[in-house]
Amino acid sequence: MPLPKLSPLQSRLAASLIASLMLLLLYFTFASPHFAYAADVDSIRAEDHNHERLLARPFLDIDVDGLELREMAYEVEFMGIDRGIIGRAPTGNEPTGVINNRKEQINIALGQTVSYMFTNASLWGAKSTTKAYLSPLRLQGRDYEDEDDLEDEDGEEEELKLKPRQSSSSDFRTLYISVTACTQPKALDNTTSVPAPQLQLYISQSPNNTTPGPGNAPQSMVELDGGYAMYALNATGDVYFGVFGNNNTKTAFNDLPWNVEIAASIDAPYHYYYNSSDNLAFTDSDASAALLVAGNPMKLDGSGNNWSKWENASTPFRVFMTKSDDQSIVGLQNSYCAWKQIDQGQISVNSTVAKRSIANHLPEERFYVAGLAAGTKYHVSLAMDGNSTDAGLGVVGGGGIVFRQTNFSTSIDNNCAVITGLSFCEDVSYRVPSNLNNFANATLLANFYDNYALQQFQYFENVLSTVPCETTSSAQYSLARTCENCTAAYKQWLCAVAIPRCTDFSFPASEDYLRPRAMGFPFPNGTLLPADPNRPAYLNNSRNPVIDANVTSGPYQEILPCEDLCYHVVQSCPASMGFECPMPDSLTFTQSYGSITITSSSASGNATPVSCNYPGETLFSGGSLALPSQVLMVVIWVGMGLMCI
Repeated sequence: MPLPKLSPLQSRLAASLIASLMLLLLYFTFASPHFAYAADVDSIRAEDHNHERLLARPFLDIDVDGLELREMAYEVEFMGIDRGIIGRAPTGNEPTGVINNRKEQINIALGQTVSYMFTNASLWGAKSTTKAYLSPLRLQGRDYEDEDDLEDEDGEEEELKLKPRQSSSSDFRTLYISVTACTQPKALDNTTSVPAPQLQLYISQSPNNTTPGPGNAPQSMVELDGGYAMYALNATGDVYFGVFGNNNTKTAFNDLPWNVEIAASIDAPYHYYYNSSDNLAFTDSDASAALLVAGNPMKLDGSGNNWSKWENASTPFRVFMTKSDDQSIVGLQNSYCAWKQIDQGQISVNSTVAKRSIANHLPEERFYVAGLAAGTKYHVSLAMDGNSTDAGLGVVGGGGIVFRQTNFSTSIDNNCAVITGLSFCEDVSYRVPSNLNNFANATLLANFYDNYALQQFQYFENVLSTVPCETTSSAQYSLARTCENCTAAYKQWLCAVAIPRCTDFSFPASEDYLRPRAMGFPFPNGTLLPADPNRPAYLNNSRNPVIDANVTSGPYQEILPCEDLCYHVVQSCPASMGFECPMPDSLTFTQSYGSITITSSSASGNATPVSCNYPGETLFSGGSLALPSQVLMVVIWVGMGLMCI
């Protein structure tokens, strides 16, 4: 049958209709939902050109009661299709999912491995909006807000264990995995001090190793040190990790497991150990108590933008301690949760925040530790519960911070006692001559010395009132110093001289900075030193007669006041007041003042004794003396009538 002949108009209409049908067929063909993107989700890597789109919006299944997030598992059943083609079925040995900044606490037996997983959905979830002004990454000397890049100014990576970089910071997120052991198995042989082996942390990003542990691959491993480990890696998807109860030891241990806290975070390490004791100062100790100071917190605040917050801080730090021969913390000394469970016995800690009278110094947290044993060495660690503002589940850094432990020893003699918290001489926090028979506690002794210094200061104020302080600059006694400078300098000098800093008389007297005092008086127990006709008369008494008359401490050794205190009075006060300092190398000088000469602390971390007394100074474990900058000054000698002694 011949085809009908179409007119030109009909031909154009037919061609247009055919083209439209073909376009419609093509549209439905490529828009069909049965076509899949040609990438296996498990194989997505940073170099895949569309990996960000695939990872951008993970589907989440929310368990409201448990507040846990997990990826939705979607499987399609096809008749006649083997399951090995479409994906793995649950095996019953799947790792436990963990949530950002939520610790898992579990018991792990010797030889046991527990497995965990931080999902891709959690990895690319929202970061915490709450930041502390002291955080674990700031302890590395940097801020972490709004930063995924852990590269320092020199382009080198921080000391955190990071995987090699891939393309750009948008291709990965840094994940921090931390493990702390709170308790550990104990050796069956009570005579041995061998601690349990350290746990091991295994990490994998490969879908071929979803339960990392001994003998598996590919994976990385880090062993806990002192009950703590933190591993940071640049993650691009699911991260699997396992904790293994290492049993590679010849020592027999009981069946008690490790009790362990495990956490992962995309913000900062949930638990943290800071490998430095520089921020803890040992100030002084007597036979039963000690004074410790948490140093300037701005040293730990990399941004330096939180001065006002630290000024109003309460007591962010705490200290833990044990006797040096106590083995209960050995193997766990870097773990905050372990320190919390250690029995401190009779030791009690009173923490206060003290305002400093020295300009540009933040308040410092002081620890008065009582219940100590005489002549005993202690291990002490500075710590923080959480991140300085909060602690616990869901908090960035909520698992606590531990600083490396240091050591100190208590004194043997009991005629020097630690005092602190004075109202007038607020910077006095050290050992002073004492006698428990006359002053039953440190508070009564502190009040006695403080009232005596205040009484002496009133005589100074009477003299200073005769000086025209409120006058024009041209009429003032100095263009560089004011009456306020003079008052502050005199007060610092007076408190150091009126309240002498003492140490045990049995301490070796070969040190040049120590001067024997009150050798002609009996000890509190009534015994006297042997008579010595060659002993200089000035060694038989204390610097201040009120000590021999009211305190009656008996023989002690004084840590002499720093010479700069006297020089500062001469420099700051009017010449008409008649202050002058003894000439260097004279007998009066060597018996009255000491010089600032500090040697470095020993490798063991023992605190080094101060060589002269400056109220308000602290000696940190690195061997550096924290003094106000104005103390180190040019000495000005002025001929005056009154000598500073």
